[in-house]
Amino acid sequence: MSSARSSRSSSATPPTGRTASGLIARAGLIAHLVEQPAVASDAARLRLQAMADHSDDDVDAAIDILDTCIRSARETIASTRRAA
Repeated sequence: MSSARSSRSSSATPPTGRTASGLIARAGLIAHLVEQPAVASDAARLRLQAMADHSDDDVDAAIDILDTCIRSARETIASTRRAA
């Protein structure tokens, strides 16, 4: 099973987390991507920090950026895999 994961990881298609991370950065939000070995090999996390002077509107905007970019990354990866 690990060999199947390895071959998937080394394919030309970037993982969803990396794709989303790039989109999030381009949207102006700082969210650090956390990958293996800190998380499972088939997972990723985004690390964000909030400050006391962030407003509710700032938090709402960050949530919207995350939602939009993660959805877009998933759609991009899915369409790339369908085309392959």
